[in-house]
Amino acid sequence: GGGSGGGGSGGGMRPSSQVASSLVALADRNTALISQLVRTEDGADRLVGGAAPSPRPWLRIALMSVGRSSGAEYLLHALRALLQSHPARVSDPLRSSIEIVVVNNHAPPEAHSVLLRAKQLYGGRVVFVEKEAAAARACRATPKVKGDVAKEPVFRQTCDLVGGLEALLAMPPADHVLLMEDDWLVCPSALLALQYLLDKAYAYDEDWLALRVSYGFNGVVVRGGADLRSLRRHLESHPWRRPPDHLLFEWFSGERPDTKAYAAGRSYRVFRHNLFYHIGALSTLNQPKTRFTPGCYSLMYDWLLPAEVFDEKACPHDDVWPCTEAARAGAPLFSAPDGGAAGSPPRLA
Repeated sequence: GGGSGGGGSGGGMRPSSQVASSLVALADRNTALISQLVRTEDGADRLVGGAAPSPRPWLRIALMSVGRSSGAEYLLHALRALLQSHPARVSDPLRSSIEIVVVNNHAPPEAHSVLLRAKQLYGGRVVFVEKEAAAARACRATPKVKGDVAKEPVFRQTCDLVGGLEALLAMPPADHVLLMEDDWLVCPSALLALQYLLDKAYAYDEDWLALRVSYGFNGVVVRGGADLRSLRRHLESHPWRRPPDHLLFEWFSGERPDTKAYAAGRSYRVFRHNLFYHIGALSTLNQPKTRFTPGCYSLMYDWLLPAEVFDEKACPHDDVWPCTEAARAGAPLFSAPDGGAAGSPPRLA
């Protein structure tokens, strides 16, 4: 079931107080940072007076990573794509507002040789942490009961994710967390698309629970703090029952009795466009090697549960589903200026 997918809230065309305060804080942070810059003769920006204090991240991109027996360097490719999209100049507002974190879910952690190389190459711009092993071990103590369908590799993956999320929760809080797997490449300009989507999601429902922009346990935005902790608890409670991406959907859709209360009155949103490209050759779910791979900015319809796909019939002229708040939010590109029905494209003739 789709759960609370259409249950938005909010008021009129005025920006929410949460969005307004976030924008003010972002402007203050960037003003403080830029004031410490000087332009050198080579045209590059340099910090003076020491490094600027680390601000609370507006977006923390969290890559869950494990080593492959084949030695595949997926993580290096994923980080390279992210850093190409992440502004290199410290004066760019997105540079100081986005933090990239790699969570080492490998056991033992020091055996993840590709991650060790990534740390050597990108340690100056990427934060590296290890999963909370105690949380993962506690999860593995969960007994399997009749009706549980997850196989051993999937069970272990879910418990590793529990340990990874616990490591993220131990860090200073971030406003939003983008969950990633290490065998996905961020599409060109996807970080700008994410900024656009977040602004629009707040306009439609300022208390949204999750935003999906890609597939599996990759490309889902949640809020840091209480929401991330609630997701971790749900995974920890059901590691044998279903694959982790299905458990993720259960959590943000409120389709089960144990998730319905937390998701009540809060919506999840699906972006029309896929923002990541999959490069992994093997999956713990034993997906066929010939399976179709969605391209960058293609329609979000494959590899998803029925209530996660973008509904073109419901939102033919919008890029966020559900879109029932479009007219109320006053989204200018989706309102007819000649008095036509809300959601109709404007007449250009």
